[in-house]
Amino acid sequence: MENCECYNKNMKFSRSKKVIFVNNKGGVGKTTLAFNCAVSFAKQGYKTAIIDLDPQCNITRLSMGEEYYEKTLFSATEKTIYDVLRGVIEGGSDVDLSANLLPVKAAQNLYLLKGDINLSTYEALLINAYGQAASGQKIGYFQTSAIDRFLREKGLNEEIDIFIIDTSPSLGLLNQIILLGADYFIVPMLPDAFSLQGIENLGTIYEKWKINWKLTAKALAGNTETKFVLPGDPLFIGYIINSYNVYGKQPIADHRIWMEKIPTSVKKYLSEKHCRNGLVEVSWKNPLQIIQDYGRIPAKCQEIGSAIFDLDPNLIDAQQIGTKENIEKSKQEFESLSEKMLKTLSEY
Repeated sequence: MENCECYNKNMKFSRSKKVIFVNNKGGVGKTTLAFNCAVSFAKQGYKTAIIDLDPQCNITRLSMGEEYYEKTLFSATEKTIYDVLRGVIEGGSDVDLSANLLPVKAAQNLYLLKGDINLSTYEALLINAYGQAASGQKIGYFQTSAIDRFLREKGLNEEIDIFIIDTSPSLGLLNQIILLGADYFIVPMLPDAFSLQGIENLGTIYEKWKINWKLTAKALAGNTETKFVLPGDPLFIGYIINSYNVYGKQPIADHRIWMEKIPTSVKKYLSEKHCRNGLVEVSWKNPLQIIQDYGRIPAKCQEIGSAIFDLDPNLIDAQQIGTKENIEKSKQEFESLSEKMLKTLSEY
């Protein structure tokens, strides 16, 4: 497998961009945000692929819609992330580049690599693989870089502009490897005390991961090809405050308290440790976006596989006041969010 990241004139960028939405705290809306951003990018003409690296497969379910997901859950024809990695996990071969990315009905230019509950077996393999890499063994690098190799090659072969990667709310070894292979990471959070603590946890742990991997990569000492070595330096490009409650068209007082405290913590633990150049200042002063709580709307979107801003308001119970207005507001919020993200992806 050639490690070629040469320029493709049909792509929006010089290479595919790998963006990961991460938080070790569950319930922050990470999957919903990732999906809606992916739809927004695709609708703006960026060929976008959603990669489900969460064994819970939530973004697969969201992308496909509940009915289709249940019908094809055990499909032998639609390959999953486990099928891609099977040769590496079971031994004897490399990643399967023939695995098709499935079209997602929410938008043209949008594709999906389905998740798989069996991905957890890959994480078990990584325990030994990381240790082997640290001791300079080629097999360790081969196994830890499998996902990254697939995305780089698939991105070039199929002219993918942006990979949107969804992960589990975990600080396990699988997420460590995924993060070390990413180009950028975004941290969704809620306006609460737990998110404030989580910022410190994430920034500190990610810094340790990056330092340890640099030491591990030195063990390579030029004994194997660079395609087997994870980049190891993802760029923090911002945070999203999600699900704030509104009163009088403003966040409620209880949420404003935490929203005012978050930037200082982001600066100390994320921006100053995981940014560079002018992005350091930009990434902490203001969130990429603040997204309000949309009530029942996301649940209906999960059922039918729709972006929030594309949902037909008639599908929501008429008793929920403000549905049409909220959907219109979501269009503005996600247009603003995608615009900021695309600007950063173009400049860094």
